[in-house]
Amino acid sequence: MRTRPGAPEPGGPAPVRYAPLAALSAAAGLDAGGVAVLNSALPSMGARFGTSAQNLSWAVTGYALAFAGLLLCGGAMADRLRRRRVLVGGLAMVAAGAVLAFTAPVFRMVVVGRVLQGAGAAITMPAATALLTSVYPSGPARSRALGVFSAAQAGCYGAGLVLGGVVTSAFGWRWVFALQALAAAVTAVAAVRWLPPGARRRRGPLDLTGAGALVAAITLTVFSADLASRPGGGLLAGATAAAAATGGCLWWRRGRARGGDAVLLDGDLLRLRGVRTAASVAVAFYFCVTGSLFLLPLYLQQVRGMSAASSGLAVLPVSLAVAAAALFSGRLMKTRGPRPLLASGILLTAGGVLMWCAAGAHSPYGGPVLAGLVVTGVGQGLAFPAITATGLRDVPGRAHGTASAVTATALQIGSGVGPTVLADIAQSVGASGHGGLSLPGHHLAYAAAAGLLLLIGLPTTARLTKRCG
Repeated sequence: MRTRPGAPEPGGPAPVRYAPLAALSAAAGLDAGGVAVLNSALPSMGARFGTSAQNLSWAVTGYALAFAGLLLCGGAMADRLRRRRVLVGGLAMVAAGAVLAFTAPVFRMVVVGRVLQGAGAAITMPAATALLTSVYPSGPARSRALGVFSAAQAGCYGAGLVLGGVVTSAFGWRWVFALQALAAAVTAVAAVRWLPPGARRRRGPLDLTGAGALVAAITLTVFSADLASRPGGGLLAGATAAAAATGGCLWWRRGRARGGDAVLLDGDLLRLRGVRTAASVAVAFYFCVTGSLFLLPLYLQQVRGMSAASSGLAVLPVSLAVAAAALFSGRLMKTRGPRPLLASGILLTAGGVLMWCAAGAHSPYGGPVLAGLVVTGVGQGLAFPAITATGLRDVPGRAHGTASAVTATALQIGSGVGPTVLADIAQSVGASGHGGLSLPGHHLAYAAAAGLLLLIGLPTTARLTKRCG
């Protein structure tokens, strides 16, 4: 019997072994690159449509809300349906959202396109992670694959920072979305060519009421944090948080659907220490990382006077450091396990962010800014694969899609809340003379980000058993 080209075999030709990993890494990298590539395009987009900065943020917030709210649904699809079909369907949604934003006559249509992209990414990410664990068996092969998988996401983020500025300057902001559509289409073709189709694993119907309650709870949690950071949004944020809690309680009470199938997320899955640890650390980690990297370009542009393109290039070393450390982390995890890598990653990431507290208005770039980028990048590269591996430890293979979606949902919640909360903390110190955030405000926000990561991440990691780390 002939072996399918997408199924890697020990000792097989290198193109066959690594082609599936390349397709899966590209699918995961579309999210990281898609977020980064838009940053440089937002000012031009705001000028084109004449929209305020507050409204402009919905191009980012809408994506995060759809991503966080639908990730568990994507995980359930990856565990119930043929995983390659789910992956290709998610990539098609990403491409469709990009085309919609590319042709948008009004800003609202850009937001709709971004929401559609977020929904597609929510379906793509769990399917890609679950396919990786099914294509590469547990052991050294999977550890190496996870390292490459994480390094690719970091590389795509760095490429997005540079390409966003270059494409926007050369062709205009719409062509950023054209680039995303092309990348999603090429990745879908590669997935069909190189990945195994997988099998339908569970055929029972979802409890739509419980599913809707869980999706609403996650979405409203992120939305309430965004509202709380806006002037006068406290009362509405409280009401939204209460509605989120109600949705969460409704889902928990319903438990399982008829026939024993879980309602998007099996409550028993949350009883596994690895899953809980990965989710808790992911929220704090991405709150710190995404929030501080959101503020750093503002510091470079508003305080130091750099251009958008220059600030994108200035932040690039963090992605290079993440990619290099993630490859190294994949090798170390084979012998050390994820626990020491996770603890080291947390310490280094928090330490790198704290270095930015020493950056002044005229500090040389080669001082605290560059040093912090490299140190926090190494920390992220060590921690990313360890978080993924911890979230899948002791989880049955049939539930890997849902388990990866739990970690990714936590990641997205931290990513959605971090920028708004840290920006609000920085703003509380007062604005600078030109209306931007003040230097003391930046320092306070960086300290808060690093402090929260250390306060939550280290004790949670220390409670892991030796078997989990």
